[in-house]
Amino acid sequence: MLVESGDSKIQADDYVIVNGYRFVKPYHFDFMCNVRQRWFGQNIVDIMSREFPARDRQYYLAALADGRLRVEGREATAETALSQGMRIRHFIHRHEPPVPAGPIQVVGETADIVAVNKPHGMPVHVAGQYRKNTVHGILAAERADLGELLPVHRLDKPVSGLLLFARHAAAAEALRQQIESRCLEKVYVARVLGAFPSSDAPIAVDVPLAWDPVTNNARAVPEAAARFPSQAASRAAAAGQGQSAEQGVQAAAPAAAAGAGRLAEAGVEGGGHGVEMQAQQREEQQQQEQQQQGAEQQQGDQQRQQQQEDRRLRKAKWKALKREKKAAREAAAAAAAAASEARERDAILGAKPALTEYRLLWVAPDGQTSLVECRPRTGRTHQIRVHLQHLGHPIANDVQYGGTYGGPLPSQTMADELGVSWGKRRQAGDHTDGNNAAAGAATEGGAALGVAAAALVAADAPVAGAGDQGQVHQHQQLRHGGGTCCSGGHGAKAGSTAAGAGAMASNGSVTIDVTGADEGVAPKRPRTDGTCAAQRPRQQHQRGQPDGQALGVVDCPGHRERGSMLVDIQQQSAQADSLEGLLAAASSPCDAYQQNEEFRSRPEYKAPAELHDKLCINCPYFAPRDYPLDLRPLWLHARSYSSEGGQWSFSCDLPGWARADFVPQRS
Repeated sequence: MLVESGDSKIQADDYVIVNGYRFVKPYHFDFMCNVRQRWFGQNIVDIMSREFPARDRQYYLAALADGRLRVEGREATAETALSQGMRIRHFIHRHEPPVPAGPIQVVGETADIVAVNKPHGMPVHVAGQYRKNTVHGILAAERADLGELLPVHRLDKPVSGLLLFARHAAAAEALRQQIESRCLEKVYVARVLGAFPSSDAPIAVDVPLAWDPVTNNARAVPEAAARFPSQAASRAAAAGQGQSAEQGVQAAAPAAAAGAGRLAEAGVEGGGHGVEMQAQQREEQQQQEQQQQGAEQQQGDQQRQQQQEDRRLRKAKWKALKREKKAAREAAAAAAAAASEARERDAILGAKPALTEYRLLWVAPDGQTSLVECRPRTGRTHQIRVHLQHLGHPIANDVQYGGTYGGPLPSQTMADELGVSWGKRRQAGDHTDGNNAAAGAATEGGAALGVAAAALVAADAPVAGAGDQGQVHQHQQLRHGGGTCCSGGHGAKAGSTAAGAGAMASNGSVTIDVTGADEGVAPKRPRTDGTCAAQRPRQQHQRGQPDGQALGVVDCPGHRERGSMLVDIQQQSAQADSLEGLLAAASSPCDAYQQNEEFRSRPEYKAPAELHDKLCINCPYFAPRDYPLDLRPLWLHARSYSSEGGQWSFSCDLPGWARADFVPQRS
């Protein structure tokens, strides 16, 4: 049995092309992962079940028993506490998610740099479940003539366009420094909502950006002044929680005691004169009858009073319960407000300057979208996307930042919708800091790569999807077989819009005045439309369930007929990939969910029997189970990069959605 590791060389015959998708043949892989500080004192089964929940606890117990899961160099049981210096090894049958097929076009090269046109839907380098199905891996397998390539920046998976690789370590370091020092001229194009304003000078958006760890989005922070709302309301509400339901309750004992005293008194009066005078029998009998009637009346009054008291007590308890519930709601609201205020302060304090210049290229024939040229002058996570949203013209299919056309959904969002367990694993703030050495250099859809990479992450770990930005990594550790890099860059939450903000002349450009703009609320993570959701019932995958139902997806009657739309902006592209056009034309989330269902049900997507592993949870299909992905492109494309001194300049063709006559269809 051939077992691969991080250093294994990727071969051209490791891939299979089916229906315009590139699949990796499943292979056995031995993962290595150093025990992290937060894992100290915990056992290996608990760690793997929590960190990599694509497999359940029973699997990890079985894997530990048969040796597939182990601690390197020592015996370990399900009770063994792990500590510093230990290394986890996990032998698995690895299935990688598919990517769009087709060769990766090399658009230019020098003695130090290789420039390629990155397809959408494909990660740049090793990340999560992706190892071979990356730009870096495919080039290593199919373009060995280029030599060893070192990634120096990245583009998000759904973003297409120009991508640079260095040919040696010195060139990688020099290029990384140019990116960080903002010595490169970077040009992107984006299709945005609405008719973008036309002007002779570029429209400059100079708005700081920050990152919201709760929404895992970037946001615009138009005002630098920090706001510190009072916490008095929160403290007062918290103190109100201690009120007891007994506040409105009055004891019934005094009233009952008074009533009992009166009854006893009546009894003495009624029985003290019974036999003193026989001559007065009739009179005494009348008195007794009167006293008996009075006692009965008094008893009835007492019962009525007791009933009234009971009603009053019940009402008092009900009111007290209402007060408690109200106090709890107020306390929860105050706590949420305090947390929101804390995030606001953190965002403002952590905001970093960001500047992007925009220029209208043309408006679509239907007037609903526009093609815009984007030149980021700083490098912040999702900078182009957030600044466009701030202008009131978000990228038209960027559902994460206000787009209304169907665009690529993050895998985590799709997992949440389908009830896949790992989609809910990530907690707020549980992300890797991407604002390290490249904090000032990362560009929209791309970032420099330069600081030390993190420890290996097992292939079970989900990738954060379309929302992640690139960050700096040590290029020596980003070989195509090595450890995964830290994904999850930071920059800013999807913030406010300034559609009505006035424009004013400033330094020869048109600057949007956003000082008085209202801050909007970050959009929720995108969901599918109601029709598709109703036809796609959420369900947790159960072992033994038919593979066709593994993702809980059914066909959508509204599934559109999609056609190729790949025509270059200047001329018909001879290298147009029909799959890219097909995906660019798709705007309904049904397309993505349906395609994922097909990956796990149609016979042509089954791997040959000789590649199966009887213990593998993903076999017999090429695609991994419970890993939904959306391969539609984001309408953002890296057009060109050029050095400040003019030593080199590279550009690549534009995709079909950037065509002047392209009219996207809404879902």
